[in-house]
Amino acid sequence: METLKLFQFPKKGPTPEEPAARDDLYVFGPFQLDITQHALARSGTILAMPPKCFDLLCMLVRSNGDVLDKDHLMRALWPGTFVEEANLSNLIALLRKTLGDSPGRSEFIQTIPKVGYRFAAQVRAARRAADQPEIAPPAHPGPGIRIIVFPFRSDSGVTERENLGFSLPEAISSSLAELNAFVVRSMQLALGFDPLKWDPRRVAREAGVDYILAGTIATKDRGLRVSAQLIEAVQGTVVWSQRWDVDPVELMNVHQAVVHVVVRSLVRGAGDKSLSALQVGIPRTAESYDAYLLANQLSLKRTPENMALARDLYIACLEKDSSFAPAWARLGRCYRILEKFGGSNAVQSSQSAFQRAFALNPDLVLAHSLYTPIQADLGDALPATIRLLHSLESHPNSPELYAALVHACRYCGLLDASLAAHRRAIELDPNVRTSVAHTYFALLDFERALFWYGTREGLYLDALALACSGRKQEAASLLWTRRDRFASMPSAMRSLEAYLKDDPAGGIEILRTAESTEILEPEIRFYLARQAAKFGEPDLANRLLSQSIESGYWSPHALQHDPWLDSLRTTERFNRLRETAERRQEEACAAFLEAGGERLLCMPTDNVHSLMR
Repeated sequence: METLKLFQFPKKGPTPEEPAARDDLYVFGPFQLDITQHALARSGTILAMPPKCFDLLCMLVRSNGDVLDKDHLMRALWPGTFVEEANLSNLIALLRKTLGDSPGRSEFIQTIPKVGYRFAAQVRAARRAADQPEIAPPAHPGPGIRIIVFPFRSDSGVTERENLGFSLPEAISSSLAELNAFVVRSMQLALGFDPLKWDPRRVAREAGVDYILAGTIATKDRGLRVSAQLIEAVQGTVVWSQRWDVDPVELMNVHQAVVHVVVRSLVRGAGDKSLSALQVGIPRTAESYDAYLLANQLSLKRTPENMALARDLYIACLEKDSSFAPAWARLGRCYRILEKFGGSNAVQSSQSAFQRAFALNPDLVLAHSLYTPIQADLGDALPATIRLLHSLESHPNSPELYAALVHACRYCGLLDASLAAHRRAIELDPNVRTSVAHTYFALLDFERALFWYGTREGLYLDALALACSGRKQEAASLLWTRRDRFASMPSAMRSLEAYLKDDPAGGIEILRTAESTEILEPEIRFYLARQAAKFGEPDLANRLLSQSIESGYWSPHALQHDPWLDSLRTTERFNRLRETAERRQEEACAAFLEAGGERLLCMPTDNVHSLMR
């Protein structure tokens, strides 16, 4: 029996009223397979598939129901390469999962024991007029290839460069995150698994990933030996494994090589031309790359000392390669964080760094994500919202962009849009961190605010939510455990502590001092205004509210319904402020809709006023 013949459907001459059937467009069950466009759609929604999985489906669909034996399939899928039969079995399992099939319910793929496989579903060649478009992408494409990069294990000899075990794979992860083909899980999530005995299937289940990139770094003579493996997570099989013996100054070449191999393995049509774009994630010189990796490692722990060292290393990196956009973006964030620690005013330095990053690469997801909270705090939340929406047109699979949009929309009073951005972010990455807890707080949903604030290392919002829920003792106990960190946010935490101790005079004094001496973000000014109102100090509260709105944060919903603001509602100034906030919210809503926000966030369009809840 002849097998693995790529059967073509017999062509009939078309009638004048009937377009010709295509030999590259097939329909079976709820699926439509467009071979030319390398797309499989289910009921109009495109499904993400690794290239070899797609190739296997094409062979099966075109086989006209005949049995394809395993040897021929393996030779066709991996030409010139020796692979074990398990690789084919794993690919079949992945294809069955995509189609919703299983060995016990073989609606599509039937196993012929000891021989091979056949496609059991009825297939027809679809008819399409010449001017009919190819499979159209949905408003939200299906998630990209979900991948997580684990820290590389280092042997005891790698002492001088011990940061490489985290900083090298983190840089690789960042490069992959810039490609819309991938949804990249945070390396912080990878740290939650046993570094020596993690099980791929458990990682697949708990991290929600398709692939795992892992590796090791060891000493080799006077250089380093870097090994990397790409693992198909559900089955636990190795897709590829490679090793590089390099001088430490050649690590940037390893970074480039690993990213290129991952992309070539998983992304159809990724040729040399498209891969050249990945150079944006790697600086030009070894010295700049080395400084960049070390700065990234230091900035993971945001102490004043670490951030100052990271700033100097990013500057050193850019002195060697001023065209490296990611370093400019990270430098801009460093300036802003150091300013919050009480350093000199670095607004212009931060702005200039981000401007350089965007000038070099307007599509850099890292820059769009890092700049958003800074831009919002500078009073430009609406431009940030529009910028993010435009960026999402070309990067719809980036959870970081949606997470940034949660922040920007909330500052504009678009609370439902903020929630929709959060939902979209966690659809792509269930473990992504967003600021949605603050959005729920603005909606006065304190229980959900507590839930999403979670157990992370917080300072203030969870204690405030407890106090607003009437759980003052719990709030006081929580603040007590954080007394050693009060210097990080003295006004908000100390004034809340004064409220919990029934010390309004002390709380008012703290707020007055903060108003005149501290650099306060617009949202923090709103929180302080609430506390001033609760202390019965309407003039101070209205003044802080005015500063909050004028500096870029407005929430008409909270102004209308927050019980802590009740003492202000009889004042003329408060009502003028509320009207200003409502007007700015309406302007933000119009700009959001014009930029296609409701489409990008899959929001209902029949009641756009829900955006202004």
